[in-house]
Amino acid sequence: MFHLAMWRERLLHGMTEFAEGRQVPPAEGDTDEINDAELPTGIGTPLADAAARSDNLLGELIGVYRKLGDRPFVWRGAARTTTEAVLRNSYTHPRVHMAEYLKENGDSTAAARLIEEAEAQMREAGAPPLILGTVLYNLACVRATQGRPDDALTLLEEAIPLRADVKTMAPRDADLDSLRSDPRFMALIPSAATTGEG
Repeated sequence: MFHLAMWRERLLHGMTEFAEGRQVPPAEGDTDEINDAELPTGIGTPLADAAARSDNLLGELIGVYRKLGDRPFVWRGAARTTTEAVLRNSYTHPRVHMAEYLKENGDSTAAARLIEEAEAQMREAGAPPLILGTVLYNLACVRATQGRPDDALTLLEEAIPLRADVKTMAPRDADLDSLRSDPRFMALIPSAATTGEG
């Protein structure tokens, strides 16, 4: 929760600056390096406090988004609109972490359900391509680990045109290991074969 709150605070600051007509602060560095440096400072923060802060920041983000609406807004390299930034920051990002937590703690059924719900909800909401591509990719990973290769490959086929970086993520994603020798996967992700990762 501490981690989610820190990223919500960053986005809130950027969107507030944007809403007030000021320059949006540039991305401050590599995401993994920021997380590695910042997470130790959250050790000892009571979960209830971190959750309350995260929820409060989400409310503030929603308020700024209502004021702005869907507008061009570049955030952390991937998001190109305010809608993409908010959904990525406060919908897909928390769900991925919650699913990872559940999976690591032996509840892969609940983890899969979170990802399945995200895919269904984002389709129903008409989510922008970046977000829909993300949830489709995440569900493809779930289907691959469930031993459902055809479903996984179909989802990857749908995700790639929506989010081109799927082709760079997939060769290194352990969740997709069961697909590596599948000719359909090799056709979709040619770099997996040429880099020797397939």
